[in-house]
Amino acid sequence: MPNPGSFDAKYVSRSSDCTYRIYAQADELYFINLGGLSTTAHVLTSQLGLIGMLIGSAMKKRAKRQAETLLQRAEGQDLEFLLRENKTNFKVFIPEITEAVMEPPSFFAMRGKQAGRWNFKLRDGKKFKFEFENTETMQAALDLLSKPLNGPLRVNVEWNEPKKKFQKKKTPY
Repeated sequence: MPNPGSFDAKYVSRSSDCTYRIYAQADELYFINLGGLSTTAHVLTSQLGLIGMLIGSAMKKRAKRQAETLLQRAEGQDLEFLLRENKTNFKVFIPEITEAVMEPPSFFAMRGKQAGRWNFKLRDGKKFKFEFENTETMQAALDLLSKPLNGPLRVNVEWNEPKKKFQKKKTPY
């Protein structure tokens, strides 16, 4: 489980399926890659039937072990040092974020179960899309990001207590 100053989210792209641990410190967000499977690995496992499922299961277990090892090594390390550990690690200066939206899970979840989404756009036009795997990580992200992203963060979700999940915020008429 992430520490109080961080949360985990899955980066959504065509080329990979990796989870990032996101730290908020001062006016910067640090994105530390915890690993995951490439799109090629997903396609390979889905095309090989039962054998593919077995291979995919083994690959997921290996990726999970690698993420746990990375987190143990990273405990107490300087975030600037962690940025150099992997070429996909990066940081974002918060004032560079022009638009950020917290949304409920998409109707068609193409990448498995999700509790919600976080999309943001930088001043240079680059867009990032993340998914939350459970409600705890989404709530941690909402708590952590609401203050530093006060201006550009639009929250389009609300908690539905009877269903125990996030849903689209109802707009008053």
